[in-house]
Amino acid sequence: MKTIQQIETSRGTFSIETALSQGWKLVSPHLLYYILGGIITMIISFATGIIPIAGTIANSLVISPCLMAGAIYVTWRISQGIAWTDFGDMFKGFNNLVPLMLATLIQGIISLAIVALLLFNFVPQFIELYKLSSGTGSFNNKEEIQEIVMGMLSMKNFALFGIAMLLIGFLSLIWSFKTHFIVIYNMQGWQAMELSRKVVMQNFVSLLGLFILLGIILLISALPCGIGLLFTMPWMIGSIYSAFAQITESHDVHDIRKEGFDFMKEESEEE
Repeated sequence: MKTIQQIETSRGTFSIETALSQGWKLVSPHLLYYILGGIITMIISFATGIIPIAGTIANSLVISPCLMAGAIYVTWRISQGIAWTDFGDMFKGFNNLVPLMLATLIQGIISLAIVALLLFNFVPQFIELYKLSSGTGSFNNKEEIQEIVMGMLSMKNFALFGIAMLLIGFLSLIWSFKTHFIVIYNMQGWQAMELSRKVVMQNFVSLLGLFILLGIILLISALPCGIGLLFTMPWMIGSIYSAFAQITESHDVHDIRKEGFDFMKEESEEE
């Protein structure tokens, strides 16, 4: 396992083909646990989402990041030859609650800022629509309202929307390894995001290709009532971890012990 300094100074690479094949090889022996974990995650998210506002915030900042971190944790251990025998390990991500929440919050704020800048472009139209639709205006000013709405659907605005979505997608890509660094390297939120950015930019084209392929696989698997996602989501988790492991060599348990990471101490002693 490379140290943080080695990751920053070296240019680790990965193979898309290896990531996909190794990803499935990692998760398939424990597929039942991954599927159960996915079902439980959906149930928890649905139950929490019923709570207005607070539920959505809890899902976005706490539940989803921590449960994904738990999935990465068990995948990492499987790559070391440690079978997933304790289903409760899927909740181990909550041990990194603070850095996960901070990293998610930072990414969320920046993404919202991009959306806000886009919507700011429409402030005059929103104000005019409000004036025209006040009271009985929505019936009396139908043509004016329709004209404003159609004006908002211009090619320029579609282009701005596309740029905003590309920027948000770019942020998601460059920070795609932040949770891996938090869980495996025990890093803090912004520190993990920065290292993820450096690693991803060194492998940008390959990672973009991997995510496009995974996106197509997820889209196709979602067509039959979404049932296929129960199988392809674990594959996605395993494939992304495999790409990360090829770059950082995080699957090598001997190097982990040699480097003496504190968060591995208890497990090393137990073994």
